[in-house]
Amino acid sequence: MAAAGVFVVARRHDRGVADKGAVGEAVDEDELLRMTPVRIEEYWRARDVRRVLPELRVEGRLVVDAVPWRRFCHAYGRADDMPDLLHGLSAADPAVASRSLSALWNRVRHQGYSSAPAALAVPFLIRLAASPAVHDRAGLLLLAAEAGHRNHFGRDLCQDLLQVAYAPEDRRVDTWGYPVEWTLEAARAAIAADVSLLIPLLEDTDVAVRSAAAYALATALAAPPVVVRALRGRLAVEDAEPVRISLVLALVQLAVERSEAAAAVAWAERLWMGEDNPIDVRFAGALGWLCATAAPPPQSLLDLLATATTAAMERWMLQVPWPDGIAREGGLAAWLTAFLSNAVAEKPENPFASL
Repeated sequence: MAAAGVFVVARRHDRGVADKGAVGEAVDEDELLRMTPVRIEEYWRARDVRRVLPELRVEGRLVVDAVPWRRFCHAYGRADDMPDLLHGLSAADPAVASRSLSALWNRVRHQGYSSAPAALAVPFLIRLAASPAVHDRAGLLLLAAEAGHRNHFGRDLCQDLLQVAYAPEDRRVDTWGYPVEWTLEAARAAIAADVSLLIPLLEDTDVAVRSAAAYALATALAAPPVVVRALRGRLAVEDAEPVRISLVLALVQLAVERSEAAAAVAWAERLWMGEDNPIDVRFAGALGWLCATAAPPPQSLLDLLATATTAAMERWMLQVPWPDGIAREGGLAAWLTAFLSNAVAEKPENPFASL
């Protein structure tokens, strides 16, 4: 299939820094467990995941078997099982592909945390998703995007729904002491390097793929201007409600990340206030407005949310990648109550406070 080129076996000579250790220099889990925190930091500093993919790209060897998987750990230990799992994603049998994807999620995005192998998998997930013959392409794009996202701990609040990275002062490490911010940065940089593969997926025939492509593009580190142009261009012609919601949220997220929150608030306000706009676009504009400002929402926005919270809107929102907890909260109305709680908890003008 079209994506097969990413699985070419790397030649075992003329190795550069990027895949030094693809055969040797494997991480020793037992040694890690005996190390002091200072020693662990030194150990991982010599294995900076942010360097690996750029070096492989420069050398023209961005293939699965050139990646030094053995130098890094996922939730269950040394990541030398990653090539087989990535190969499994392209299986003709959908059951095999599904098992491989499920295993990948569990290993590299375990309980909402990304480990270094998640970042290293990003370019291969994107290339597989670009191949129409591959199963569950939307799921591959979601994992690629989630690799660059902080752990939201299952919460969907307006203060953090569109927040991708941890705050600079919030330094975290994974199970093996690896700096999570390095993993997120590497994953987001890998997405940014492949926006030319993602942008065409905004026109895919599969609604889920289009929504997931918008989510992935919004995750790109320092997304180039072509991304915003592509998202806006697609929004102008998109006719599927879940995708329109995803495009709006992606554009607001990118504007906030560029420190253009005021412009994002003004644009989102035009969307939710525009009575001629489709109700899904107005709903998405209201969510984007709430995420882009700490200002208390006007009653007219809350009234719009109350009116727009229908069975159809719930179906559409369940197909949008950003929220995690709609089903867990018991439906869209209950989800909105939780979503608004950090800004307007217990206020009587909140139409969802009593739900």
